[in-house]
Amino acid sequence: MAKKLVTIVVPMYNEEPMVPHFLAKIAEIIKENVDYDFEVVAVNDGSRDKTLELLYGFQKKYPFLRVVNLSRNFGHEAAVAAGLSVAKGDAIIPIDADLQDPPELIKPMLALFEEGFEVVNARRASRKEDAWIKRYTALKFYKVIDKLSGKVRIPQNVGHYRLISRRVLDEVLKLPESNRVFRVEVPYVGFKTAEVAFVRPKREHGKTHYNMKSMIDLAINAITITSTKPLNIVFKFAMWIGIFLGLSSVTQLVLFILDVTNVLPIPFLNHGIWLVINISLLLTTVLLLCLSLLAIYLGKTFSETQKRPFYVIESIKEPK
Repeated sequence: MAKKLVTIVVPMYNEEPMVPHFLAKIAEIIKENVDYDFEVVAVNDGSRDKTLELLYGFQKKYPFLRVVNLSRNFGHEAAVAAGLSVAKGDAIIPIDADLQDPPELIKPMLALFEEGFEVVNARRASRKEDAWIKRYTALKFYKVIDKLSGKVRIPQNVGHYRLISRRVLDEVLKLPESNRVFRVEVPYVGFKTAEVAFVRPKREHGKTHYNMKSMIDLAINAITITSTKPLNIVFKFAMWIGIFLGLSSVTQLVLFILDVTNVLPIPFLNHGIWLVINISLLLTTVLLLCLSLLAIYLGKTFSETQKRPFYVIESIKEPK
């Protein structure tokens, strides 16, 4: 009986220090799982160092290595999507090259896959090793996405690292949007899901390329492609602003008619003009925030109507 093929998809951007360590570790995992055939799809996302050169060189040593080279740097999500588009496996596992996604989890993932699970998520059991600001923002992000996602349950503390079956991948690839977020797409298509927990180790080599800007971009993309509920928030804001302005106008009219400022020497009322200015500024800020939210969705709509490819593959080099 033919062995099942497992595809490991790894996006790489300026990962020159990590390439030999990652491939050596994956080679160990492959040797331990002799019941499967493996291919590693390494996606060079426009690296400026020697990442691509090293990958080509290691194809002589590792016959399981396929190298996808993008025409420029498109970003992490695009690199993952490019790798998924050429994956041949019966089971597909996206993983980062920094080894903070422990490859040792591949074996228990495959065990659950054999039990009939179509998706096996790798969930971080703890974020104690993260800086407090990252822990706080991650907590808030998952709370917001959970409230907005409706019937789609987005698993908390689960990134790209997971196993998906060929059936799940085929459904993900059918999704028509060009602005893709893998960690939202997989729970959207559904199917029987399990998880394995792990404690994330520190990065041993190189530097992370996932900065605060990347996290903000991910949060915006994940929220805006998941739900249109924020647009309802804008409507509710508008209603409350209208009520507040109506009450404020009535109050100002009553004070003017009664001429309260001459009867009662209250400094607050004497400086009412400043209160009006401050309220006007506050309302202007709220309106600008609402308009910004609308602009984000409009921008996403503009991107979708352009129908530009999410990534451009310059070349695919197969192992010899």
